[in-house]
Amino acid sequence: MPVFVIPLGVGLFYALIAVFVLGAPIGFIMDKFIKALEEAFRNGNIGIGLGIGLGILIGAMTGFDMGGPVNKVAFLTCATLITSNIYEPMGMMAAAIPIAPLGMGLCTLIFRKKFNEGEKSLGISAILMGTIGISEGAIPFAVTDPKKAIISNVVGSAVAGAIAGAFGVTCAAAHGGPIVGFLLAVSSNRPQGLAW
Repeated sequence: MPVFVIPLGVGLFYALIAVFVLGAPIGFIMDKFIKALEEAFRNGNIGIGLGIGLGILIGAMTGFDMGGPVNKVAFLTCATLITSNIYEPMGMMAAAIPIAPLGMGLCTLIFRKKFNEGEKSLGISAILMGTIGISEGAIPFAVTDPKKAIISNVVGSAVAGAIAGAFGVTCAAAHGGPIVGFLLAVSSNRPQGLAW
């Protein structure tokens, strides 16, 4: 009986803390942030500089923990904005999502001598996962060498997000990676290129 009751009680206790202690303030902050972004995008106040800045923020959050809580906050914010017909943040997210797994996977192909057979196999899997927009393919590399992997993932994803923000890339699907481009969910709100 204790094997069943104790985990259930502890789980319920932490669920209540998450919902009532952490959930309310985090929800309040996210709601204000989303409303501010909606207002800025609706009024056309998003210039190239703000697009780049927002792209860097979204990209860095995406690459930081490869599908973890920081990534999910950015993802859920972008996905929520899609419901308000604001597609630019998801465009930035879609560009940043595949960077970590594709970068780690390509690294195993380019620098083959630096990786063992198991890591090379994980690299192929990471490339496949990155292609379909699953950033978790980079996690084994981050576990092996967290400092180098996480820094390179954050920088690479931030650059991808910034480029997408500069060009006004939009994504109508709450997903990322090359697959959303193949499915024609990605476009640009600046077809003439960069407009200051």
